[in-house]
Amino acid sequence: MIKIKSLRSYYLEFPLVDPVITSFGVMKSRPCIIVELEDYNRHIGYGEIWCNFPSNGASYRFNLLKSIYHSSLVGCEFSNPEKLIDNITEKFKSLFVQSGDLGSFYNINSGLDCAFWDLFAKNQKLPLNKLLNDESQTHISVYASGINPSESQKKIKEARAKGIKAFKVKVGFNHSLDIDLLNSLSQFVSNDEMLMLDVNQGWTFDEAKGYLKILENYNFSWIEEPISALSKKEKFTNLIAATECNLAFGENIVSFDDFTFLGQNNRSKYIQPDLTKFGGISLIKDLSHTIQNKKIWIHFLGGGVGLFTSAHIMSAINPDAFLETDINLNPLRTNIFENDLEIIDGKVHLGKDFGIGGPLNFDTIDKYLIASSF
Repeated sequence: MIKIKSLRSYYLEFPLVDPVITSFGVMKSRPCIIVELEDYNRHIGYGEIWCNFPSNGASYRFNLLKSIYHSSLVGCEFSNPEKLIDNITEKFKSLFVQSGDLGSFYNINSGLDCAFWDLFAKNQKLPLNKLLNDESQTHISVYASGINPSESQKKIKEARAKGIKAFKVKVGFNHSLDIDLLNSLSQFVSNDEMLMLDVNQGWTFDEAKGYLKILENYNFSWIEEPISALSKKEKFTNLIAATECNLAFGENIVSFDDFTFLGQNNRSKYIQPDLTKFGGISLIKDLSHTIQNKKIWIHFLGGGVGLFTSAHIMSAINPDAFLETDINLNPLRTNIFENDLEIIDGKVHLGKDFGIGGPLNFDTIDKYLIASSF
């Protein structure tokens, strides 16, 4: 039995020189909330809580974690991490229902679910990926993300220098810009490379149907979130059937049934859960038993704790997939652990450390710390 001795959390923020532009807003900094769960054997489990939006969302989630969760977690005992956080938080879930803010509840629970799994793996004296699949490989290929249209060729060159051969570019701002971008990239991206497009829910259903017809003339691997994640199932089904383009969904889905519904569509090839945003590792483990694993391409755009966690899970369930990795400078991703994250030959390499590894790099923590809680 594992007993939680302490919960520590860190709210960090890295100011961006080049803001990330999306169809719904601009990111001027990279926020990050990291949790540490320590047991009485001095093992520490790490998790990351999604907090990219809105601009003050990280501070808000950090304060919720500190004021509501702490007393329920310290002292709890467990022998199985699966969905443990859901059972622990059931007694105060109504607070979030009452406020209409289940999103923050899902985000915090997801990060804590990951921390419980990491702590469990460390107690089992196994790397996290080997806990789930003892034949897991020790690396995962990545694709470059966070690419603004105006600097797409520059960022693709940076990614190529790391051996990366797959790139996701943001679209959905206006139609002429999107077509101009695709025309400029059609000769720039080679046949042995992958190009993906991300609309970030920027189109209406009717816009998407019309625009996807035009995009069928271009060569790319998928187009991500062309319509709102809140769209009705019929619209997802109709849109998938109406185009020859491969569509990707999942980053903003918050229902296991919806993941299953999309994953079981024969035309749907790419399902993208974010383990720091909804459901954590427990959801992806369940999903891997419900849909074809080759369809699960984990979405992630945050710090190093979430990236290492995602890399372990991807290597365990879909080792032939590519993991999303922000190509922009962010020490909260590359320098959050004492052993820096490096991309070599287009891959994140996972060591033999138990869990996802560690310890945290407190030079980085101290430099970018906004607030902490113990």
